[in-house]
Amino acid sequence: MRVYIETYGCALNKSDEALMKRVLVDRGHVIVDEPSNADVIIVNTCTVRLETEYKMVKRISELYKYSSEKGKKLIVAGCMAKAQPFKVAEIAPSASLVSPQEADRIHIAVESRSRVYLLDGLRRRGVIGVYLTGRIAPIPIQEGCLGDCSFCIVKHARRVLVSHPVESVKAAVREAVEAGAVEIELTGMDLGAYGIDLYKSRRLPELINEVAEVDGSFMVRVGMLNPEHLRFILDGLIDSLKHPKVYKFLHLPLQSGSNRILRLMKRNYSVEEYIEYVEEVKRKIPDISIATDIIVGFPTESDEDFQATLDVIRRLRFERVHLAGYSIRPRTLAASLPQLPTQIKKTRVLQAMKVVEEVGLEEKTKYVGTIQDCFATERGRGWVCRLANYIPVVILGDDNEKIDYGEWVKVHVKAATFYDLRGTLLPS
Repeated sequence: MRVYIETYGCALNKSDEALMKRVLVDRGHVIVDEPSNADVIIVNTCTVRLETEYKMVKRISELYKYSSEKGKKLIVAGCMAKAQPFKVAEIAPSASLVSPQEADRIHIAVESRSRVYLLDGLRRRGVIGVYLTGRIAPIPIQEGCLGDCSFCIVKHARRVLVSHPVESVKAAVREAVEAGAVEIELTGMDLGAYGIDLYKSRRLPELINEVAEVDGSFMVRVGMLNPEHLRFILDGLIDSLKHPKVYKFLHLPLQSGSNRILRLMKRNYSVEEYIEYVEEVKRKIPDISIATDIIVGFPTESDEDFQATLDVIRRLRFERVHLAGYSIRPRTLAASLPQLPTQIKKTRVLQAMKVVEEVGLEEKTKYVGTIQDCFATERGRGWVCRLANYIPVVILGDDNEKIDYGEWVKVHVKAATFYDLRGTLLPS
């Protein structure tokens, strides 16, 4: 059959798409680029935020109407199918539903003559979908989370912790590198939990070291891990980040600079602990860059709580902040708390963004006028390279043909924005 797949959301969803494609092609089906050419349409969904849900509802409705009119089969896969199956059933009554954990069994829904529900299975350990975006390959190392954040709906879609064995991850990395990847992004819902289910202990540092030893010219980027795990793995993690093939970069979501709000969020650390972790990492790896996630406008957040968050941003000088206004989600505890007016949330997002941009620009400006080694990873109209600490550098000028993927080049940094650096290539 001819199958069209449309995917939204995070790297885990895109990896699931890669799994679907591999299974379907192995069974003789053909992947097509347009719904009009397909017998079966698969929409692989995300529902992490309210605006995302609205977007999914609109798109599922469009595809359901189109597939019904044209006599095509519709399959709704991904996080919305798992976390909100009744919502999907309201929009697309005859569509089949497939959870993220059943991505490698998508052929059952594709080949069935009737409507199929595949919502109860567990992730198959060691089965990893490998795909490249350009020369960058996100490699899932685990799914699931041990936390119970009061704002999160994704835990209902990817609840059970399943870590992939070290050898399976290394095999996926080798496959990606052989396909041309020069950047390996270790991804998952919470990398700090990696190994607990499989090895009965947190094994992220060991995994990073093993992956970095795979042959090839590539760099490893460590994805998001929750701060609560650092008390168990901090020393080993710092050592693994010192490997020459690993970016000196961490993504540690703070979410709020107020301990009261962190407790309401059901986050398992304090602001003081978070600050201590980040400052210790910076002492031992001075050039490291730290990314974080911040939610403003969480239910009952006061002006004092909000200002405490801004204070932490200014103190810790985050290299990148993924900033969002609180988004109410069904099936979460936070949805039952007293909500702030939308206008207050919007105002705080703008205020916080101003601080984020000020701090980011100040930190990036320190590089202006210096000569830096950069690793070539992305090419569009020009090259984007990465410093050893993952800060992006846009190469200015007409030297594109002098650079190749996976090559370290010297760049004279000429300018900075809050997000990246701009520079010119120097002779090698």
